[in-house]
Amino acid sequence: MMRRFLFPLLWIGLPVAAGDLIHEEFSGGGLPAGWTTGGRAQSWAVVDGVLQGTCAKEDDHGPAVFAPLQGRDLSVSYRVKLDDQGNCLMLVDGESAFGGSAHLLRVAIYGNTLSIAQDRGTPQSHLEQGAERRKAAQEGRKVAPPTPEQLADPNFYRTERLAGEPLKAKPGQWIKIDVRLKGNEVTVTANDLQTLTATGTVFDVPKSRLVFLVGQGKTVWIDDVSVSTP
Repeated sequence: MMRRFLFPLLWIGLPVAAGDLIHEEFSGGGLPAGWTTGGRAQSWAVVDGVLQGTCAKEDDHGPAVFAPLQGRDLSVSYRVKLDDQGNCLMLVDGESAFGGSAHLLRVAIYGNTLSIAQDRGTPQSHLEQGAERRKAAQEGRKVAPPTPEQLADPNFYRTERLAGEPLKAKPGQWIKIDVRLKGNEVTVTANDLQTLTATGTVFDVPKSRLVFLVGQGKTVWIDDVSVSTP
């Protein structure tokens, strides 16, 4: 297997298909060039040719791994294997219509459910809510649910589920996920067998980053990651 992290004009002479942004098989001994991590140290590693992420039980956010990219309409493909609890989140970040860079698309496998969601609201609201969650955790209390007034405010940061259905897969099996983003339309296909479609309101902007995140107390394995533009 050959590992490639592709930047236009830098890989002269290689047989690269037009529009390829990422093609990663994790055949090296460490994280691919350009990939970075967030969260607890040493949570991500390449093991036996597969990217492995582990989240501690007391970590309520989960570690993330990031791969930079540049594009608007995208095709994303990857294979993922879950432990018996099953929890993996793939995100696409980009230029938020509310200002700055933000999460845009979420494709989640949680237990036996596959879902599509979008993030919407200002980065400032997102930061404020994060600070409130940390404060509540320190004080041993739960965060109050959003009020009707907050939900009516378009600047209030929220994650909106757009589609979901039971996933026809078992723990320990590799699951192939294909994502197509065109404008505000998104299509997610699992194992070439079941398809989810949704229409968002924040997707039709330049994209900047691919993200994988592990759920609390879980382990996930990822392989054969590719991203391309039309």
